[in-house]
Amino acid sequence: MSIIRLDLAALQAANQITPEEAARLSALALPDRRGSLAVNLLLIFGAIAVSVAAIALVPNAATGLLLALGALAAAEGLRRLTGESFALLATGLALMGTLGLAGWVGWEFREAHPTQPALLITFLLAAGAIWYRSAFLAALGVIALGAVFGSGTGYWHASYALFVEEPTLTIAVFGLLAAGLYRLRGLVAESWSSLATVAARTSLILVHFAFWVGSLWGDVLGGARWSYEDAAQPGFGLPAWFFAIGWAALSLTLALATRRGSFLSISAIVFLAIHGYTQYFETFGAEPLSLLIAGLVLVALAIGAARLLRGRGRPSSAG
Repeated sequence: MSIIRLDLAALQAANQITPEEAARLSALALPDRRGSLAVNLLLIFGAIAVSVAAIALVPNAATGLLLALGALAAAEGLRRLTGESFALLATGLALMGTLGLAGWVGWEFREAHPTQPALLITFLLAAGAIWYRSAFLAALGVIALGAVFGSGTGYWHASYALFVEEPTLTIAVFGLLAAGLYRLRGLVAESWSSLATVAARTSLILVHFAFWVGSLWGDVLGGARWSYEDAAQPGFGLPAWFFAIGWAALSLTLALATRRGSFLSISAIVFLAIHGYTQYFETFGAEPLSLLIAGLVLVALAIGAARLLRGRGRPSSAG
């Protein structure tokens, strides 16, 4: 939906529209919902404050579960009974309830094998994304599915980590998922197309991450099941150079074969730059001479990219 803003008074003063046309356009204007937006935001923050206080007063998993179910029930009631008046509040409660329920699953099954809670959380997030038409939950559902195959992130003081335990399997699964979702989005209604697009893009990011990890350390197929120090683990694997070449080929293909300015094209260029940066310093290190050469190469690439962007865009499939 495109929204056009018009200054009717200025247009009328410039004799570009008549008073009758100004009155007709004014009658067609969307209602001012800033007041309801403020009310919805206050209610959302109030609900968050109540939830945090309740968990602090009664700190156990049952409290979180009850709050999550209550938020989902309230979201469903608002959706069915109030229409658009409290749509933002209903959306906020739906997100709080779905994420709270996923958090409860993770807590309750923390002693189980990581695959079990990851599958349950993936199912909950995917169901929430479909039921509430939430692109945010769709992206989180794909990320939760990545945890099933040993992918995730970590954080500690001033440090972040990305890990992909099965690069080959992750590339295969999420590559097929991304291709299937991109295919699906052209066959469904627009309201569903946005969900498929977000999920496909998130899947593609996971593919790039898997190539990134594989290009540094390679992959022992099924190696996540064994300790790296275990001499009995299977010896068949793929070397780092295999992923390095594959990642470069994938990124170049997406950058050149998709519509310029699309997500596929831009993300491919970004990850291609990350790939080049990673491989360069992994090979030559951060020495003065290598930094000098890298700087000159970056300047040359910037000049080439500027000339390329001034050229005519190549029509192709959207991303």
